[in-house]
Amino acid sequence: MNYKVIYNEEKLKEFISWLPDLLPNEQYYVQLLARKKYNPETGLKSDKAQLKRFTATKERLFHKISQLELPFGRYESGNVDVSQDNLALYITPNPRDLHKASLLLMREISDKLIRNDNAINPHTLSLNIIQTTTSRKIFFDLDIDFKTENHQIAIDKFRKDVEDCLNKDCLSLIKTNGGLHCLIKLEDIKKEYQKSWYQKVSQLGCNEYEVTMNGDNVLPVPGSVQGIDFSPYFLD
Repeated sequence: MNYKVIYNEEKLKEFISWLPDLLPNEQYYVQLLARKKYNPETGLKSDKAQLKRFTATKERLFHKISQLELPFGRYESGNVDVSQDNLALYITPNPRDLHKASLLLMREISDKLIRNDNAINPHTLSLNIIQTTTSRKIFFDLDIDFKTENHQIAIDKFRKDVEDCLNKDCLSLIKTNGGLHCLIKLEDIKKEYQKSWYQKVSQLGCNEYEVTMNGDNVLPVPGSVQGIDFSPYFLD
């Protein structure tokens, strides 16, 4: 038996198709985490234990995600076996710039060599730098946490509120395990909202939901697993 990372193959492929096409210097950054909050009884010490991370082109993304489905017991954190129920897959919807990251990596390694730092790990350094090196800021990401058990009420309220701040066709809503991500496609914001949207969105929040303005955030991957028997998906 293997871990299941791909929950719905069709939805995953639809999401990958939806992602922006990449330039030659760009790739997507992906990480598989073990989240304690989805199954606390497994004994994980950290809520966000990183199991695997990689970069991929859009064309190779599905294949590389499928390679994460290893036999049970291959993933562990702090000598604790990771349960299927703890898995969650994330991606940076804004592409990462490998050219710029390479230049930053050269500088970082040079600085460490000058300081006689013998604990250099180029692989770890490179992925750390790639993770934080955005190429193009295509999307601004809002992370919405629900404050009510009735998720539909929170979704309807947020949708109404955010559509008062922005034109509807620049918004993509993704339902996640316990919340929502709202991706704002910056180039599609209409002229009449361009100067006012950020201030208005930053003031969103009510008894039903709260908003975190993450901007360039990691996103739970639609069509993949996110905790116990749940997979993120686009809302119509």
